[in-house]
Amino acid sequence: MYYKLALHTMESFIKYSEKIGNNFLLCQGPGGNTSVKINENIYVKKSGYLLSQSAKKETFKKIRLIDINNFYTNNSNDKKFDKELSIETPLHVLLSSKYVFHYHSIASILISAIYKKDTLNRFLINNSILPIDYIRPGHELAKEIVSSNHEYNFKSFFLYNHGVVVEGQNIKKLYKTINLIENLFSELIDYSELKKITRTVLNTKLSNYKFDNPNSKLDYKKFKNKYFFPDHSVFFPDSFTFDKKYIYVKKDLNITEIQYFQTLLILYNLIDEKKVLNFINKDTGEKLRKSEDEQLRLRISK
Repeated sequence: MYYKLALHTMESFIKYSEKIGNNFLLCQGPGGNTSVKINENIYVKKSGYLLSQSAKKETFKKIRLIDINNFYTNNSNDKKFDKELSIETPLHVLLSSKYVFHYHSIASILISAIYKKDTLNRFLINNSILPIDYIRPGHELAKEIVSSNHEYNFKSFFLYNHGVVVEGQNIKKLYKTINLIENLFSELIDYSELKKITRTVLNTKLSNYKFDNPNSKLDYKKFKNKYFFPDHSVFFPDSFTFDKKYIYVKKDLNITEIQYFQTLLILYNLIDEKKVLNFINKDTGEKLRKSEDEQLRLRISK
């Protein structure tokens, strides 16, 4: 009976992980990660693997929960429990719920960039979502979420310039919460316009080192030296040129780089003439890109 229950839990977990991974508005490239705790074990996505391919056996790592919990409880730095694991693994270990889903909502990143923090923080807290200022992905971020949540005991977390984390005991309710949060974001941005621009950009293909320019009036120079999310600095740190018809890149891009550049085009065109209030600065982004874990992800994605 316990075996059947564990098998059903794992099948449902994989199903909903793939749903997140196949939704470009929630997950791009190898970004995002999910985990489930079953009996004495935790299954967590490996670094560099795709949530859209969650059914592949090698996507998740099985670890004894007590061992990895002790490791992250007793360590105060970003040392990894296992070289295959993401630096974001502490999130999944230190949050106590059975399921933890971390995803890179484009809407959340857009909102991060254009809203004043005091206004946005009030809105989020009033809707039982805890705002967390940008901290480099890793152990410190996980500890900040746990400590900041003592006052609230929320199950949803808004990570500035990074994405969203949701935890829960029921996978169907957790997935419903993810969709409810996206619907909530439609009170802050034009979500139908987000979907429209996303369709336009995703239908634009790279050809001869250039993309069609979706907005001939936009001056993309305003975004120089501003990273909007961690994977921006990791997978597409390069500058580009543009004219009214095309956007030109310096090299042929792999699939992962194309997806992140498409994400940027979506964000740039939705920000348009709005002021960018919150972003990851150049030095912080470059330090992240040079880290051991991100270099591993770059190698896997090629």
